[in-house]
Amino acid sequence: MEDRRNDGQRPPATLASIAARVGVSANTVSRALRAPDTVRPELRRKIATAMEDLNYVPNRLAGGLAGTRSDLVGVVVTSLYYSEFATIVDRLQSTLLASNLHVMLANTRYDADEELKLVRSMLSWRPAAIAIIGVDHHPKVNDLLRHSGVPIVEMWDLDGDVIDSAAGLDHGEIGAAQARHLIERGYRNLAFLGSMREIDARAAKRAAGMRRLAERQGLPPVVMKTRAEPGHPDLGEALCLELLADNPAIDGIVCNSDTVAYGVLRGLRKLAKNVPEDVGVIGFGDAEASACLTPTLSSVRPDRDNIGRLSAEIILERLRDKPSRIAPIDWDIVARDSSRRGMPTIGNDM
Repeated sequence: MEDRRNDGQRPPATLASIAARVGVSANTVSRALRAPDTVRPELRRKIATAMEDLNYVPNRLAGGLAGTRSDLVGVVVTSLYYSEFATIVDRLQSTLLASNLHVMLANTRYDADEELKLVRSMLSWRPAAIAIIGVDHHPKVNDLLRHSGVPIVEMWDLDGDVIDSAAGLDHGEIGAAQARHLIERGYRNLAFLGSMREIDARAAKRAAGMRRLAERQGLPPVVMKTRAEPGHPDLGEALCLELLADNPAIDGIVCNSDTVAYGVLRGLRKLAKNVPEDVGVIGFGDAEASACLTPTLSSVRPDRDNIGRLSAEIILERLRDKPSRIAPIDWDIVARDSSRRGMPTIGNDM
């Protein structure tokens, strides 16, 4: 796979480099951090601007030694809702623990500004490495991570500019595969439905892949029905009712998560729509409950365990000065009753 990492590393900023930029002593910069009230407001602003420009991160470790690294690996996820990333973090943690590295977990809640605060705070603890969900970040997060001087592994996605290394999925390809799955079963009027939040670029990439495939197949344009709020069955139901009220011809629905799909199935029952004969539904994530519904839910199953394992292995390799790498992760579509138009129901995985 093509190496899409960004080069241009520079040494991390220090108190001395901040002081040189502002034209004061390193002690003055230190005082501005430790006792800001002892430094004139105008000078504090100049120091803060210099810190921002140079991507300076304070050192919280005892003694403040510039070259010191902890045994912590910062892990930044975008959600703990319904434990979407639980398997990834669990395997990452167990693999790192065997090498005496410990996970420090943070949750951005799909908020770009929160992501920036958390990454800056994690870097202040001088972690051994950072693992973070996605390749689409706050611009300042990209700068901080790129110039942090520690190994960075971006997880769950690899379609974009990778900072250092990545272990993830091609979400555009997945969206196309979801659409193809429905089209091959006779569905023609498709919709993408679910949660689409500020930094959830993965859902947007799946929707784009779906739209491109439908266009190539000569089908009507894919109808988008999304909201910028957490994915939940209630959201799925509400969006489903809105979708069918405005677009009664829709007969195939791709959901951005299984959790949203549960609500879609509930909404279709309220509308007396038969699944899969009237409307086919496919989710993403293959949560455990998806095989227990009536009808059972077709879904995309990403290899979460492998993402966690490979991310940890890449971190350990990078700490031994091995080259960075980009690792595509396997996934497959689990076809169940919710998309089996014209086929006998089976009630479990194919």
